[in-house]
Amino acid sequence: AEAVPGAVWQDLDETVIEEYITKRSDRQRRRVEGEPAEVLMEIGAVDAQHRPTTSGILLFGKNPQHFFPQSGLVFVKFVGTEPRGEDGHAGYGRREEVGGPLARIIEDAWAIIWEEMTVGAVVKGLEREEVTEYPAFAVREALVNAVGHRDYRLKGRRIEIRMYADRMEVISPGGLPGFITVDNIVEEHFSRNPRLVSSLFQWGYIEELGLGVDRMIEEMVSQGHPPPEFKSRPHMFTVVLYNSRERKVAPAWEKSMNER
Repeated sequence: AEAVPGAVWQDLDETVIEEYITKRSDRQRRRVEGEPAEVLMEIGAVDAQHRPTTSGILLFGKNPQHFFPQSGLVFVKFVGTEPRGEDGHAGYGRREEVGGPLARIIEDAWAIIWEEMTVGAVVKGLEREEVTEYPAFAVREALVNAVGHRDYRLKGRRIEIRMYADRMEVISPGGLPGFITVDNIVEEHFSRNPRLVSSLFQWGYIEELGLGVDRMIEEMVSQGHPPPEFKSRPHMFTVVLYNSRERKVAPAWEKSMNER
């Protein structure tokens, strides 16, 4: 909620602001009243003097990376299962740097991932069904969580998405927030950046607050993959999605069953 030193209203992108207001109106099913400056003040994106705050620059800035270089994202597609190739050199086939406000980072990163995901097929009964290498919801949830929950105070590292032949890793700077641990991440919910998360929810990038991790696990398992792996370190949190080349699709009724 703190004003960003040197930032002024002109550093905000009016097109992105209008998009947010439109999406929020659609989600609430009623028109958002007030001038853009009033709406942004309500959500903490600007202060009483209309100076952009940290959340305001991250959500609506024309060039947030000018103020927060760490707020971008790096995508790397590796050829094999390790960062280095057989010759000892870098083993990646594609590397992209993604910037802009958070909504654009999510959209652009998702577009890159979608391009790189393998599309296969499974047979259910007599029907052939195309499936992506990873469940779309699981990938988007990991991506949106990384953008919404990372620690933006850490200046030395951006979000990283690493796609290997057998897995995808979504690496978010900053450890798990509050009282959240790897053991209770499904049952408990805590937001490091509540203003960002609330805005991304109103924008439509988060479907239901607090239920994403549960569904991520369900989607992975129901499509024949291992459950996601969560790795927590003091200054880094990683979600690992493994793909199963020999996939066995779970029957539809299993989606409504608990583990027992």
